[in-house]
Amino acid sequence: MKTASRAGILACVTLMAVLAVLALGARAQESMRDAVATFAFDLHEGMKRANLTPAQKEQIRDDLRSLREAHQSGNRRQALRAMMNFHRLLDSGAFQPEDQQRISQDLESLRQAKKEMGGGTGMGGMR
Repeated sequence: MKTASRAGILACVTLMAVLAVLALGARAQESMRDAVATFAFDLHEGMKRANLTPAQKEQIRDDLRSLREAHQSGNRRQALRAMMNFHRLLDSGAFQPEDQQRISQDLESLRQAKKEMGGGTGMGGMR
């Protein structure tokens, strides 16, 4: 009887641990989705008020495309290059100060959400 009850308790504890990990994973994914949505909105709004050249706008589109591809493929170097380009543009003075600050905060939220999902500092070395 003792062996059967120990096995039952172990199975129950294991199931609870698995459920806890799944719940944390779902929460981390939701956090990432929220961070991405906020970033996308703030970037779109910031670009409306920014003084961006056509080349800078194209660079943003290319960098965002590269980030999406890097996320899908797991290519950290591609993500790092895109983020470095993006940070240079963000720091160039083309964005209004309040937009620059908001977008920088969004990038930090993305980095934290990626970290929560088990991706280390990830997101291509975001600041």
